[in-house]
Amino acid sequence: MDIAVDTRSVSMPPWSVDPADKPGAAPAIGDLFVAAALRWPERTAVSDGESSYTYAEMEQGARTVAHWLASQGVSSGDRVVVLTEKRAVMPILAVAIWKCGAVYVPLDATEPAARLRALVARLKPVVLINLSAQDAQISSDRVLNATQLASLLAGPAAGHVTVAHQPDQAAYIIFASSPSGEPQGVEVDVAALFTYFCNHNQVLRFTSDSRVLSLSPFNVDVSLEDTLLPLSLGGYVFQFRNLPAGAVIRAMLGRERITHLVAVSMLLAMITGDGRQLTRAKLPDLHTVMTGAQVCDPALVTIWREQLPQTRFLHAFGPPEATIFSVSREIVTVADSPQAASVIGRPLPGMAVRLVKDGEALSEPGVEGELWIGGQQVMRRYFDRPDETARQVVSLAGTRFFRTGDICSYTADGDLVFHRHGDEEIVWLAGRRTHLSEVRHAALGCPGVEGVFAGVVRRAARDVVVLVILSRQRQVMTQVETHLRDVLPGYMRPAVFAWWPAATAESSTPVVGRELIEQVKAAVMHSNLNHFEFLADGTVEPLEEVQPCL
Repeated sequence: MDIAVDTRSVSMPPWSVDPADKPGAAPAIGDLFVAAALRWPERTAVSDGESSYTYAEMEQGARTVAHWLASQGVSSGDRVVVLTEKRAVMPILAVAIWKCGAVYVPLDATEPAARLRALVARLKPVVLINLSAQDAQISSDRVLNATQLASLLAGPAAGHVTVAHQPDQAAYIIFASSPSGEPQGVEVDVAALFTYFCNHNQVLRFTSDSRVLSLSPFNVDVSLEDTLLPLSLGGYVFQFRNLPAGAVIRAMLGRERITHLVAVSMLLAMITGDGRQLTRAKLPDLHTVMTGAQVCDPALVTIWREQLPQTRFLHAFGPPEATIFSVSREIVTVADSPQAASVIGRPLPGMAVRLVKDGEALSEPGVEGELWIGGQQVMRRYFDRPDETARQVVSLAGTRFFRTGDICSYTADGDLVFHRHGDEEIVWLAGRRTHLSEVRHAALGCPGVEGVFAGVVRRAARDVVVLVILSRQRQVMTQVETHLRDVLPGYMRPAVFAWWPAATAESSTPVVGRELIEQVKAAVMHSNLNHFEFLADGTVEPLEEVQPCL
């Protein structure tokens, strides 16, 4: 990329908190890297351990890919799906899509082909970019695969004039679990994303000196925070591609001189271990740790505060529908750690919260109500789900609020305390908020299944799904297991199955699904097998083997 400017005059985005910077107006989202590329063209911006790009290479690569996308007919408002992998090229693709005025839609390339085909059929993208070496078996008129992308980036550079989005135009769509039984697309506009960058960087304090370890897969919205936000400011991002293991990640923190670690609670527990390796000698540059999504275990917080007292420890909370995170708290002392009824903090600058019960706003400390989050970070809509959008997003005095379904209260000081999810079917699996109705909905699609109950059981130090199947035949369990392997992502697939004979159900007193799940949980404590059956007397017995259906 040809650079011929006085770099001292380059304005940085308005979310810069570096006093040495000259913050300017928000750039077009497709020009997210331009300021950094002008100021530090030869600086390494992103690496995944195998490939790396300087800022000049990132910006030129985005222009080249945008030129190709435009030649395939991609224009303003179109959707471009990326089947993602954790690779250094991903930010180039996101910005290339935005340079066309289009909508970035990242999907996990490792998810089952049938699930991906269904999502792509809903999205109707103009172009599909597939980073995976595997054939996703998705028919599309215009596909850019990994080999073609590498050739495109290695070939002649191409120019492209950025097509600017309007503030209310969609920037991205992230799919999350939903009570509808199908993945739900959270569509966020440019104004919401940029508002979030401005709001949360006052807390995170990314600058051009920041070195960030990115652990988030690109199909979740935290990747926008731990990758695109620091890159927009000239920071360095290392994309962690290895299998997650605490010792490996800790070594990477030291080797890459990481200053900012963003890790959901599950990953943070893995990194923490017993805490003895968290020393200033081994992590000399780490000055900010942020965890979130799920409320963090107080024991983990205590270890970090005691082992690295000079490292800032932040806790963030909020649904994707309010753009990544919307409530934040800095935990300063061990005594300040969240307890069983967890203090999650206050809304980010410019955001608003309400606790509502029976249609009335609450203000008294200790009184529980549903958390509503309002402000410019609230999503544009659920993609192709207008009824669900109307149900979940409400306007009050000119402010749009998202109804989270989370039950919270206030402390006497005005902080928010998280108590539980209002919907008992919302659980956390592999660090992701998951609605069990998706599992039930998928299982009910199998022939021979007359009813399904789903829950979560603790096994091998992690939460896994347990499924109780009401059917005439025990062998239907294997049919369900095979089907779910084809349609559900790995973290969502049940690990424990139990057969409840339909004949027993018809002749017995009606049983609440929750009671059946509890019975299976008790049985799991005494067996490491994965298949169980309910006997006529109501007891649960493990099954050594289940014959498949013929």
